[in-house]
Amino acid sequence: MDKKNGTVREGTKGQVAELFGKISQILLAIVQGLNFDQLKWLIGHKAQLAKAIRDSVEALVGKIQDLPDYLVWWQNFYREEGVKIDFTSFEIPEKPEGDWWLILVASGMTYNQIIKIMRKKFKVWVYTEDLDGAIDFSKEQRQATDKPYAVWVKANIEADSELKNKSANDLGATLAITLLERLLLEIFYFSSISSGNHLDIDTWTLCTGSRHLVGDVPFVYFDRSVGKVFVHWANPSIANDLLRSRQVVSV
Repeated sequence: MDKKNGTVREGTKGQVAELFGKISQILLAIVQGLNFDQLKWLIGHKAQLAKAIRDSVEALVGKIQDLPDYLVWWQNFYREEGVKIDFTSFEIPEKPEGDWWLILVASGMTYNQIIKIMRKKFKVWVYTEDLDGAIDFSKEQRQATDKPYAVWVKANIEADSELKNKSANDLGATLAITLLERLLLEIFYFSSISSGNHLDIDTWTLCTGSRHLVGDVPFVYFDRSVGKVFVHWANPSIANDLLRSRQVVSV
């Protein structure tokens, strides 16, 4: 999508040729595994075969129609920070129904690096200046150690309301946002979605996908009174209306 004039760019001849080649390889592998009667039936029902292929492609395109703008933004963001991403090296989870935001985590990104990026854009207060030395990486639900990864989170300014009054202990192994993902989400929302606004102005995102070395759980919010994003820690047993995690959808 060309955001300046609202038009959709046509596919290039190179893209068409590349996709045609891949589809041909897939179909060849499929038909080579069919027996005589199956091949005979398909040859006699070409219209049905064409419709089945068309329906499958259109259904897949419908599921990924929201991805291009997100991927372009993340690609530009990481390029500006001098980080290269191979978009063919990882799988993006299927987008759920409704409004969701995509968080893309580049391999090798550190907590300290992200805090530095955030401070170029807005004020941040952190419990410790060395987050990389404070996080228990053995407890991280997800890490981009060898390759990038992506997760979907609900497009909510405030953390998930259905998770209020649920502690990290209550949520257990529920797939939930990590601190690294929450910090990247703040940058994404501030720079791309809201043009200068922040998340969690009335509640706090409890990042139950991460743990401090001593077992505490990080949480993040924006304090309007001082104009800062805060990163704090809470005991994993604490549950109240303000502390709410954010569920994620991952591969």
